[in-house]
Amino acid sequence: MNKTFLIGIPIRDFVNPMSRLSNLLTPSERIDLAKNLILNLVNAFSDEETSIYIISNSPEVELFCKLNNLNNFQSQKQGLNEEVKEFINAVHNYNYWTIVHGDLPYITKHFAGVWKKLCESKEIVITESKDRGTPIFGGNIKFNNFTYGKNSFLKHMEILHDLSIKCEKVFHKEFYFELDDEDDYEEFLQNLPRWYKKLNNS
Repeated sequence: MNKTFLIGIPIRDFVNPMSRLSNLLTPSERIDLAKNLILNLVNAFSDEETSIYIISNSPEVELFCKLNNLNNFQSQKQGLNEEVKEFINAVHNYNYWTIVHGDLPYITKHFAGVWKKLCESKEIVITESKDRGTPIFGGNIKFNNFTYGKNSFLKHMEILHDLSIKCEKVFHKEFYFELDDEDDYEEFLQNLPRWYKKLNNS
């Protein structure tokens, strides 16, 4: 079966991931959590129609991908925006695409399916995190004007408006709740996802 859907998960490195949780978790605990968040995302989005790539130029991430049989797009660029643009421009022959951050804990198979259907039916679908970031972003038209960073959601919306691209903002919490700071982690502990419970009971 031909792959029609492309997923990119940009990861900087595993040197000091999830640094805002450093008062609550040790470095090794944060590394383990970051890796397991990625593995859950890959599992959630995996199907016969979808190709999933971890976007990174980090040797540690490359090794993680090899150990877990994951596709690694080794960017030649530096910086999240340039790496994602290089990825989108280099990987062709897909009808639909999504760039998703690696710290979304509540995406399941069901919600991954919901997201894919939205991308298939809309030019662009987008979400906004509590700090006005862009946790997940995709669609069915070509786009490479990524502006991740502070207030990236607002910047992306402005670009989409200027390009006269129709977009739909998605309000499901599963698509915008990022495990980013201590408040997020406290909420996460109150609402542990099934994958995390299973991981800690094994």
